[in-house]
Parts: sequence; C-alpha cells; structure tokens
Amino acid sequence: MAAGNEVLRAGIAALIGQRPGFAVSETSVDPVALVKEAQARQPDVLLVDVEMAGSLREILRARRSSGGTVTNVAVVALSADDPPDLDVLRELVQCGVEGIVTANDQATQLSGAMQAVRRGRRWLSPTIGSYLLDALRRSGPASSSRPGAAPGMDLTPRERAVLALVADGLTVGQIAKRLHRSESAIKYHLSNMSARYQASNRAHLVYLAVRAGELPVD
Repeated sequence: MAAGNEVLRAGIAALIGQRPGFAVSETSVDPVALVKEAQARQPDVLLVDVEMAGSLREILRARRSSGGTVTNVAVVALSADDPPDLDVLRELVQCGVEGIVTANDQATQLSGAMQAVRRGRRWLSPTIGSYLLDALRRSGPASSSRPGAAPGMDLTPRERAVLALVADGLTVGQIAKRLHRSESAIKYHLSNMSARYQASNRAHLVYLAVRAGELPVD
C-alpha cells in the first residue's frame, strides 16, 4: 500500500497484514517510483491513499497503457476523510479504480475489499455507501440549500479545517504539522477546493467559502 502519512500507512498495513492469506508491503513514494515498484513487485492489489492523487493517476494510466506491465494489478483507493468528498469519489470511479475504502473501515471490511477486487469484483466501503445515501437524500427535490451557497460547494470537515488555518495565515507546512498530515495532502485539499470554487488564489478561496457560509467569520 502507498500513503504519505506514516501512521496511517503503518496502521492500515498492520490491520490487513494480520488477516490470513495476506502479505503487505507499505511504501511512501512519488508517482513515477510507485509505478516502477508495482512493476517490480507485481502485487495482486495496490491500495493508494487518495491524497496521493498523482500516484493514483500514474498507476491507473500505466495500467491502461498498451503493453503495460501493471495491467493485472487491482487498484483500491483509500480515503482518510470522513465524510469523503463527492467530487473525489466521482473522479475515482471515472478513473477506473476497483474499490474505495476508508480509514474508518474495520479490519474485516478492509481485507474483504482486498479479497473482492483480487477476484475481479468491485468494492465500495459501507461507510461511503451510507454517506452517499444521505447525500442523495439531501440533494432531493424537497431539500433546500443554505442561503448564498452554490451547488457542490459543501466542504468536508478536513477541508474546512485546512481552509480555517489558511484564513489564520498559516503556511502549507504549518498546516500539515498542525493537522498531522503530509504537505502533499494539504496541497491536494487546497487544489481540490480551488477547482470546485473556481478560486484564483487562496485568499479568493477563503473569501468565496466565507460568502458561501462554509467558513464562519469571528
């Protein structure tokens, strides 16, 4: 499995590795190195943290390429956010991942996901399934959006925490230390929010989030 956060990576690897029939290798590498490592090791399943978005795209691109040497590797995306971002989920499905799990899943669910995709099936975390049902109910015709908010602008708790620290003037490095995440993970959240809000810079992003009611003003 590949994840930027050492604690998350080691914890998930330990949970899966203690299940019968599994041998787990964990790594934190850049996108190109991850493809090379997958080519060398030829794992049945590759579990990649969604915050390593570049690594996910590279491994999926290598798998699709003609004559690729990782074509038999099933790819499962790991979301550490609760709830996960709907746009991220949509992109993962469109990119062709075989499964999506969360850091809150139980060990039996994680190992079940690995077994399922290894046998050619698809897997969606029960945690995410429940969240999607709730999101669909909220988006029904009877629901009303928050005044001033635009569709698709809702922030996850993790995104809101990152943006609040941006508003406080913290740098990416300082935010990463405060939230115990990697700098690449913080940059990923900021990039994702900026794309959704169509913000030209971080100050503009904070302004738009405040105007949409997503970020409180003290």
